[in-house]
Amino acid sequence: MRVYVAGQKRGLSGAIKRALRRRSAVEPVIGHLKGEHRMGRNHLVGSQGDAINAVLAAAGYNFRLLLRWLALLWAWITALLAAAPTRSPHPQPP
Repeated sequence: MRVYVAGQKRGLSGAIKRALRRRSAVEPVIGHLKGEHRMGRNHLVGSQGDAINAVLAAAGYNFRLLLRWLALLWAWITALLAAAPTRSPHPQPP
């Protein structure tokens, strides 16, 4: 098993460079989850516990994004209904 460190220049293939860029994009999200959503400690034992913790953190993050999207959708629908012209149930004669 080899460990690649960001900043390493020689001996890196294109796939490894992409993986390092992906890791640097994911780490801030993990840090945010750990710092602000009580995910700082993993209380589950073993490597299976680590995997479960990661899946639960990802599910929580995606659920939060989904709730934000639903709130925006609800606000948009409410604004459309409020701006729609009202029609009376009985047509008025000309």
